[in-house]
Amino acid sequence: MEHLHISANFIKRYYNELLKIFNCINVGIYITDGSGDTLLVNDESIKTGGLSREQLIGKNMRQLLKEGYVTESVSLKSIQSGVEESLIQELGDGGQVFITGIPLVRNNKVELIISTERDITETIKLKEILKEKDRINEKYEKELEYLRKQNQSDEQIIAESESMRNIMKMALRLSQWETTILITGESGTGKEVLANFIYQNSNRKKGPFIKVNCSAIPENLVESELFGYESGSFTGAKSSGKLGFFELAHKGTLFLDEIGELPIQIQSKLLRALQEKEIIRIGGSKPIPIDVRIIAATNINLRKAITNGKFREDLYYRLNIIPLELPPLRNRPKDIIKLSTFFIEQFNKKYKQHKTLDYAALKVLTEYNWPGNIRELKNIIERSMLISDKNEITENEITNQIYKDFMPSNLEEKYSSSSLKEQIETFEKNLLINLISQCKTANEVSKILKVNKSTISKKMKKYGLKKAKKEKLRA
Repeated sequence: MEHLHISANFIKRYYNELLKIFNCINVGIYITDGSGDTLLVNDESIKTGGLSREQLIGKNMRQLLKEGYVTESVSLKSIQSGVEESLIQELGDGGQVFITGIPLVRNNKVELIISTERDITETIKLKEILKEKDRINEKYEKELEYLRKQNQSDEQIIAESESMRNIMKMALRLSQWETTILITGESGTGKEVLANFIYQNSNRKKGPFIKVNCSAIPENLVESELFGYESGSFTGAKSSGKLGFFELAHKGTLFLDEIGELPIQIQSKLLRALQEKEIIRIGGSKPIPIDVRIIAATNINLRKAITNGKFREDLYYRLNIIPLELPPLRNRPKDIIKLSTFFIEQFNKKYKQHKTLDYAALKVLTEYNWPGNIRELKNIIERSMLISDKNEITENEITNQIYKDFMPSNLEEKYSSSSLKEQIETFEKNLLINLISQCKTANEVSKILKVNKSTISKKMKKYGLKKAKKEKLRA
């Protein structure tokens, strides 16, 4: 077989055949001779330049460099060095091409330079996108870690009473399942603590626990906080976009506290997220899959909210798969002493004290109605510890702190000219107002105060409370 001598003459002789072959390659091919004159340019290479094939063939790379067609020539570099050379060529449209020139050397003389051109514009962009994504991921990892620390709780659930023990048994069972849970109960009964207990005992405890207070988010920001947004979605939006709480809670648990305060227009989007297990960011069109367990909590009557048109019935049934109702502290007398002891130990550690509660003080605590529940008890214990100058907190100190909120702060000044009877009546009226706001019937108030129901009715009439509380307090 005749040996083929591949040279400039060979390319010129078989130009059309070679061009057909090189046009089948999805890579730019640019061939010059040993002097830098252009011999062949395939279609892919033409795409990255501004000249036609006819304008390029025969032109020397030094001329093209002088005219500004290229800013640097890999062919000239390879001719000069006699070895393979590479460079990145900037294109006029902002793109970039990675060019490699390989010399064909015969008898120590460079006869041809075969250059390959690969458009790396998209690769560079992808690299920048990945770099930006890494930066955003790092940012959100820090944000997620911050949220995790914010939601860590040193509170404990005290369950001495039978009602609380039953709830804890149920909560422990439910923690192993992936079902949605709705926790109800008066404000201050420990709904967040119970939600954290369920999370800590679940299979998702290694994932994030994101707490969202629905009542604390401004109405115009609720959607963006829950579902996030794409870049440029609205004025003031971050250029990088923003992950919502659902995405931050991926593979973990999302605790929606005060869910009864969620705006009605957002409830339909929440329902969709729960049903479809996906969300769509504001300004986005692509659904984003989410793997999140929902624990919701509320201190309002959701059935009544449904009747009043403030809560969606379909969302209620989607949330209320497994309800857990926390009893008020006044119905858990056995837990009051345990909780009081726990808070004393907690604040002793916090304030470096060694204080205790005497027996009479504990008795006062167990007999009080606790309209603010555990939150109020904790507040009273802390205030009593800080004010008392003795190591043992007494009955009087606890009593003073409990009933302080019922009386004006400038009591001495305001009532210096009042008789004992007037001051007693003022206290009695404030006490009734407080109990009426927490109880559903006059009979319930009478049992708490250990008096006849008729006495409560007379007192309400005396202080003009019956009409004002007619809807809340039934006979």
